[in-house]
Amino acid sequence: MTKTIFITSFEGVETKNVLRTSIFSTLLSRQDIRIVIFTKDQARADYHKREFGDTRISYEVAESFPIKGIDRFFQWLKFAMLNTETTRLRRKMVFEINRNVLQYYIGLSISWLLARKRLIKLARFLDLRLVKVNKYDKYFEKYKPNLVFLANIFYEPEIHFLRSAKKFGVCSIGFINSWDKVTGRCVLRLLADKFVVFNDTVKEEFISVNHIPEKDIFVGGVPQYDLYFEKDFESRDEFFRKIKADPAKKLIVYAPMGSTYSNSDWDIIDLLWKFKTDKKLDQDPELFARFPPNDPLNQEEIKKRPWLKYEQPGIMFSEERGIDWDLNFDDLRHLKNTLYHMSLIVCYASSISVDAAIFDKPVININFEIRPNELMVKSPTQFYRMTHYKKALETGGIKMAESSEKLLEWINRYINNPEVDREGRGRLVREQCQFTDGKSGERIGNFILENIKNEKK
Repeated sequence: MTKTIFITSFEGVETKNVLRTSIFSTLLSRQDIRIVIFTKDQARADYHKREFGDTRISYEVAESFPIKGIDRFFQWLKFAMLNTETTRLRRKMVFEINRNVLQYYIGLSISWLLARKRLIKLARFLDLRLVKVNKYDKYFEKYKPNLVFLANIFYEPEIHFLRSAKKFGVCSIGFINSWDKVTGRCVLRLLADKFVVFNDTVKEEFISVNHIPEKDIFVGGVPQYDLYFEKDFESRDEFFRKIKADPAKKLIVYAPMGSTYSNSDWDIIDLLWKFKTDKKLDQDPELFARFPPNDPLNQEEIKKRPWLKYEQPGIMFSEERGIDWDLNFDDLRHLKNTLYHMSLIVCYASSISVDAAIFDKPVININFEIRPNELMVKSPTQFYRMTHYKKALETGGIKMAESSEKLLEWINRYINNPEVDREGRGRLVREQCQFTDGKSGERIGNFILENIKNEKK
């Protein structure tokens, strides 16, 4: 008998973490499985359909709808009930912009009062019973699914999918698909039957702030990293030809933070170039900038720097920064080869620090303000204070450069001695990846299939 699984794919990160990993292929390896993928618009559905066209895959456009009334209240409440170092930092950023002292201290006080286990449980109890949203019921009536996999359970429409799943008695699994959302975004309005997390660190945070029973949490690893453990790399000559660089030279990669959170990226690019043109970099390495896929690239700034070797991978479905982006399989393989062939990476607070550590490549984070008078929201060094990133820094796998002089010093040290801080990078990988067997997607896929056997009746 055919079993039907719902998978949400409203954001680029969901496609990257699920559809382009062995989670998806593991599910489809069972011939009795049918999958319904939900997107937020027809353009995204058509885009996926061209790539994932198996006859057992169906697509539905689950359009968003206005959130109002009691539903809006509980949406606000999920943010108010999270009180962490990250959320307090973000309140300070907002305060610096609007200078509303009353709003700032009321917000802090409300979070301090509400972020308590009994109140969070009460809020979920009332949310489930008082909010009457049935926009997605029609899909449950049409397909009669056996399981719902919520690939980003922090996203509001997915909570309403969960609401319908509970109404129809369908087993639900929520995926915590990022290392920062548990401590940086909100508490969950409703709880799925089971949850999948990357590692024990996220699991402990999840239990602490969301008060989830440990028995309902499965640690699966990071499925998008599985690709990194496959040893099928491009040759050095082939890769360097693609980026128009000299394969005989070392390669320094700079990963800009993006214009939303920093005005410093172009200054850092110019600083690195000055190091090179002033012949201060040992072994005369190549410089390469890899811009984030979800942030518009300023073409005027590019034109000012004809010497810059760079790329912006992927596709953006919108001109604004956010969730409307995608990295296809070729983009992901190219990232893998970039990490493999580079000598070191320079960046601000970013998950690419972990990616680099997987390949045992030195990681330098910039910890000085090149524009010291910026607002906090545009000050990239503020993000080192966030809960999730502080834990990464504590491993010793990321070197913090406190000045431009220190940045130059550490670039040269790593260029000449790449084995420096190898132990810390290993610790960073162990804590953030949990598994290095390249089977995290398969592990999570099998966990989903196992829960179909134990589906609700």
